[in-house]
Amino acid sequence: MSITEAPLLVGRWWKLICAGLFSVGLALLATAALSEPLSQAVLYSVIILCFVLWAIDIVPSLVVSLLFFALASVLVRAPPQETFSGFTSNAFWLVFSGTVISFALKETKLSNRVGALIAGGVGSSYLKALMLFASLSFLLSLVMPSTFGRVAVLVPIALGYCDFVGMGEHRKGRRGIILLVTVGSYELAAAVLPANLPNLVMIGAAEQSLHMHFGFAEYLFYFLPAGVIVRGAILVLASYRMFPDTFEPVAAPADQNPLSAEEKRLILLLAAMLGLWLTDSIHHVPPACVGLAFSALYLLLSTRDIVVRFTRSANLELLLFVAAILGMTSLIDHGSQALVEKLAFLQARTDPIYVYAVFVTLSFGLCALVTSNAAPSVLTPLVAKLTADDHVARLAVLSQVMGYSTTFIPYQSPPIVFGGALAKVPSDTTTRYCLWTGIGGLLLVLPLNALWWKILGLL
Repeated sequence: MSITEAPLLVGRWWKLICAGLFSVGLALLATAALSEPLSQAVLYSVIILCFVLWAIDIVPSLVVSLLFFALASVLVRAPPQETFSGFTSNAFWLVFSGTVISFALKETKLSNRVGALIAGGVGSSYLKALMLFASLSFLLSLVMPSTFGRVAVLVPIALGYCDFVGMGEHRKGRRGIILLVTVGSYELAAAVLPANLPNLVMIGAAEQSLHMHFGFAEYLFYFLPAGVIVRGAILVLASYRMFPDTFEPVAAPADQNPLSAEEKRLILLLAAMLGLWLTDSIHHVPPACVGLAFSALYLLLSTRDIVVRFTRSANLELLLFVAAILGMTSLIDHGSQALVEKLAFLQARTDPIYVYAVFVTLSFGLCALVTSNAAPSVLTPLVAKLTADDHVARLAVLSQVMGYSTTFIPYQSPPIVFGGALAKVPSDTTTRYCLWTGIGGLLLVLPLNALWWKILGLL
């Protein structure tokens, strides 16, 4: 029997046992530290085990996701509406819509057409291409409120560009551009108020628990210098250094064939979707519902063969991963009260640098535990319990943004995993890129942001 035909456990059982023992040990430590009942260690063990298995990649992600649903149902015995809440969340259906958008762009070859136009404008400079895609990642966040949607649009366009300039599947430059687009679409968008889910969760919680409001321009002003310009430069430099590449001079694209009927129809559908996303404050239809409407219309207007091709290419592994991550978030959310009690000592310290450092650190830790989507829902209400000073509370709320916008592990941010899966970038490559850009953010973005806030009088 060959290795590829052997069961998944062959040769890996000892790694699974080590992962299980490590998870149980860490869960017991967490339970003791938070003074929670021993039964809570079962929940923590399941969650830590799944994160460990996703990180070390000894079994496929799809199997780990199914393992979470099975263990949570049998061992944790949580209500099904919590365990399987990911399937009913807006984020899950935004991912599904994103897969349809990406498929449609590639199926109609519209992504290749846009990629060719970009190639004609950038010329033969790899560095210019990286700078252009970094700018697009940020600028699109100003008009498109869904990170999954931005990734779904930009990744196929970036792939079309790479194909046009001859960067094949295994070229370093191809990976450098894709990772820049994927990570940049999430991290740079943290500076734009309605551009990603963690921002919306944070602002909603701040309004509810602290009666705190932020304006679009004010929020962008706080984060633009360090969170966009410096962080964008780090992403560009990381791609340029980690994935060095060159390509032959690119001739300006010749006159292309007229738009096909399929391309015209897709452009109209995308324009309608984008228009509804831009005006969601007027009609109040969630972006996920708009994306689902686009998906249904596109597939309804397609041929049976196209629908079959989409069905065969749909990434079930990614969809189950997102559902599992969101289910974990729902299960662990109720543990925040124990965290509040353990952090009560923070009430005695209100000096700005201390508050900034503590809430950035807490944001780092929570993102690793419950992902960036859930961290603000735990941290923001915590602010109201720890301080009554409005200025300190405002600083604490904003500080967590610097934490969840600095990614060290792809699983902290589902959109990054989504982008890597769309472009078929190996998970270890994505992890290495996130680790180095995360370190760059820690060393440069955080202190420079603190300096900017000091100038503004916030810190």
